[in-house]
Amino acid sequence: MKFLLASLLGLGLLAAPAAHAQFRLPNLGHRLESAVSNRLSQRTDQAINQGLDQTERTATAAAKSSAGKPADPAAAPAPASADAPAAENGRATTRYDFVPGAQVLFEDRLTNEKVGEFPSRWDLGKGSAEVATANGQTVIRLDNNANINPLFKQASYLPAVFTLEMDVFLGPDDRCRLWLWDERQGHQPGNGTLDWLDVSQREISIPNQHLGLALTGAPAVRAGRWCHLALAFNQRSLKAYLDQNRLLNVPNVSGRPTALTIGARQASRSTTPVLLRNVRLAAGGTDLYARLAAEGRLVTHDILFDPGQAVIKPASQPALRQFIDLLQSQPTLRFRIEGHTDADGEAGANLRLSQARAEAVRAAFLQAGIAPDRLSTLGMGETKPLDASHTASAKAQNRRVEFVKL
Repeated sequence: MKFLLASLLGLGLLAAPAAHAQFRLPNLGHRLESAVSNRLSQRTDQAINQGLDQTERTATAAAKSSAGKPADPAAAPAPASADAPAAENGRATTRYDFVPGAQVLFEDRLTNEKVGEFPSRWDLGKGSAEVATANGQTVIRLDNNANINPLFKQASYLPAVFTLEMDVFLGPDDRCRLWLWDERQGHQPGNGTLDWLDVSQREISIPNQHLGLALTGAPAVRAGRWCHLALAFNQRSLKAYLDQNRLLNVPNVSGRPTALTIGARQASRSTTPVLLRNVRLAAGGTDLYARLAAEGRLVTHDILFDPGQAVIKPASQPALRQFIDLLQSQPTLRFRIEGHTDADGEAGANLRLSQARAEAVRAAFLQAGIAPDRLSTLGMGETKPLDASHTASAKAQNRRVEFVKL
C-alpha cells in the first residue's frame, strides 16, 4: 500500500493527504479511489481510536456499574491525569476549587451536526476544522495550526466573571492553545498583560510569562487521551484546571478577556488530530456558599445525564463533590433538590424525568453520608425555563439541577 501511494504521489495523481484524512483522487478509477480512500481512512480512525478506547471503556464500565443504584462520588474512577498529583510551590496538591458559572453564554454539544461539515456554531479563524466522529461520539476535529471562534454577534462578549469548560483530545506532543481575545483581531490594549495559554496532556501554562504547573510523575499517553479543561476568570484572577488538578493560578491580571479563540498546535510527528467536545462558556463562578447566601439557591449545569435518562454520568463527579463538601461544611444546611428539563418531548414525560433525576442526585448525596432529613426533591420538568426561547443555548440553560436552601 505504501508503494502504491508513493507511486501515485510521484506521478502527481494523488494529492498529499491532509491531516483530517480528506483526500483528492482526480482521474482515478472508481475502484482504486474507493480502495485507497477506505484504507487511509481506516488507518486514521485506528490511530484516533487507540487513544479513545481506554477512555470509553472506563466511562462505560462506570456507567454500567452505577445503573440502577445511587451514584457514589467517593467511588468514582479518577480522571486519566489524576494518576499522579500536581506540584504547587514544591508541594503535592490536587486542589480543585472550580465553580462553574450558572448563566450559559455559549454551549455546543454538537447535536444535529453533519459529519464532514464545519461546525455550525463556530467561525473559522485559520486553517481547517470539521465535524467528525470518534468512537461513536461527535467531535470537532482541528487540523494543525487551525483556530476557531464561537459565534457571537458582538466583538467583546466575555463578562468580568466567567468560566470555560471543554473536553480536548491530545496526543503526547500536541497542544491546545487558548486566546482570551479574538485572535483574528489580535491582542488589544484592553487585554493588558493577558497572554495565550498552552494546554497539553500534563500541563497548563502561559509560556511567555513562565507561569503554570505540570502534573508530576504522570507519563504521556502515547496514543492520546481526553482531558477536561476548566478555566475561571474573576475580575482580575485567572485559574485553570486539568481534570481535577489546578495547574494555573494568576492572582492579578492587568487587563480583561474579551473573546475566545481555540487552536491546535501539533508536533510534526503527531499521528492523531486534536479533538474538541462539550465546550461551555458561562457567566459567574464565585464561591458556592457566598452565592447561596446571596441568592438562596444554587444552579448547576454540570450534573449530567444521558438524554431521557436519570443515571448520573461519571463526568458529574466533580460537581457532586462540591455540593457534598458544602453540605458537610455547613451541618445545618438543608436543600430541596429540583430537577429541570428543556421543552423537547412531552411535558408529562419531562416532569417524571426531572423528578427521577432529582432523586438520583439525592441518592448520591445519601451515599456520601448526608442525612436524609436534610434533602428533599422536586421535579419541575419544563415549567420553569431560565430562557423561554428555543435556541440551542436556551435549551442548555434550561437543563439543570437547582439546590434551594430550606
